[in-house]
Amino acid sequence: MNPYIIIFAILSLTFSALTGLRLAFKKETSNVLIGEGIITVTVGTLIVLLSKIYNIPFAGSIALAIIICGAVGTLAFCKVIGGDNEKR
Repeated sequence: MNPYIIIFAILSLTFSALTGLRLAFKKETSNVLIGEGIITVTVGTLIVLLSKIYNIPFAGSIALAIIICGAVGTLAFCKVIGGDNEKR
C-alpha cells in the first residue's frame, strides 16, 4: 500500500474520532449517540487499517465485534432513555 494513502487515512480517522469525541461530550442525548456511533465506526476502521499494515489476521473479527457492539449499545441506550413513546 502507498505510504501516503496510509498517512492520509490515519489522519482522516483521527479527525473523525476527535469530532465524535466532541459530539459525545455535548449535553443532548442525540449528540451523545451520534458521537458514540462515529467513534465506534472510526475505531473499527482504524483496526482494519492497522491489520492490513501489520498483517494481523484476527483484527477484522475484533473490528466487526466493536462495530456490532456499538450499534447494539446505541439501540439499547435509545430504548432505555426513550421510555414509552406510545401516543395515547
